[in-house]
Amino acid sequence: MSKKKKANRAKKIGLPPGSLIYFGEKEKLIDIDVISYSDHSFHSQKAGTAQEALSLIKDDSITWININGLNNIEEIRKIGSYTQLNNLLLEDVLDTQHRPKIEFLEEHLLVIIKMIYYQEEVLISEHIALLLGKNYLITFQESEGGDVFEPIRRRIQERDTLLRKYSVDFLLFALLDAIVDNYLVILDKVNDTIEAIEDEIISHPREEMISEIQILKKQGSFLQKSIAPAREVVARIEKNTHPLIQEGTKPYFRDLHDHIVQIVETLNSYRDTLWGLTDTYMGAMSNKMNNIMQLLTLISTIFIPLTFIVGVYGMNFEHMPELHYPWAYPIVWLIMIGISIVMLIYFKRKKWL
Repeated sequence: MSKKKKANRAKKIGLPPGSLIYFGEKEKLIDIDVISYSDHSFHSQKAGTAQEALSLIKDDSITWININGLNNIEEIRKIGSYTQLNNLLLEDVLDTQHRPKIEFLEEHLLVIIKMIYYQEEVLISEHIALLLGKNYLITFQESEGGDVFEPIRRRIQERDTLLRKYSVDFLLFALLDAIVDNYLVILDKVNDTIEAIEDEIISHPREEMISEIQILKKQGSFLQKSIAPAREVVARIEKNTHPLIQEGTKPYFRDLHDHIVQIVETLNSYRDTLWGLTDTYMGAMSNKMNNIMQLLTLISTIFIPLTFIVGVYGMNFEHMPELHYPWAYPIVWLIMIGISIVMLIYFKRKKWL
């Protein structure tokens, strides 16, 4: 957690429950997009304030209000007042470190989930809150940087789509489905990285790989913490009865739950694979070191008899008859080269080389 988030949490010490404080880092002017649609109409526009956006909610159409920027507490408070969302729940909307959850209210359904994406090769988890009403859906985002909802916006513009034919709960499903589909994209990229490192460990292990494996372990833990609780969120939507969730939409949430279960199981397998990668790396580096030591040992072994011969003829004794032979020097060289060749052939046959 960054120093800024720690500072924001420190401000909350001693305050009563339900005190509204934004815990995130992304300070930006509030940006509100409003999309209204029905099976025969579509309209999209910007709203300057929360009050203006809420005034666009009509009984004869579905309204999606997307809010980018959570640091404007007063605007968030106005939305809470309109939807009768109490401060304890608004506090969860503003708490960017809150784990994914779902709240079944009398006239609303509040879902908190994490949107995950890469930003300049850095894995980012963005806090998303979705508030489902009778004929509207309000989404709260920290920023639009990692928005994965653009395909949903395009589909709403097309007349003959399920989004235009179904009720607002199908819009909730579509947004959650877009978030979960992006989880799969992230996992595919992580899997490619794991496989690349695994292949490189086997072929050319490097000292820097241990830090790369540690980074992947942190990413795996980060993904597990962000994604795993979403399984319970979708499961509760599927299994519980609520006036805003139509029976015809339940099969879609059931399918979405299956996808998240698959993702969580994949994350668990990644965790085991990453721990195995550490052992593989240590084994590869140990094997590499053993090969180096084996080579050095063989070189030393070859030089032992050569060192002995050189040592004998390097003694400064006066009566050494070989010193006075004219062919003594080249003969000694031939003997040393012959010994080296014989030893290399022996090592080769023993498969030590």
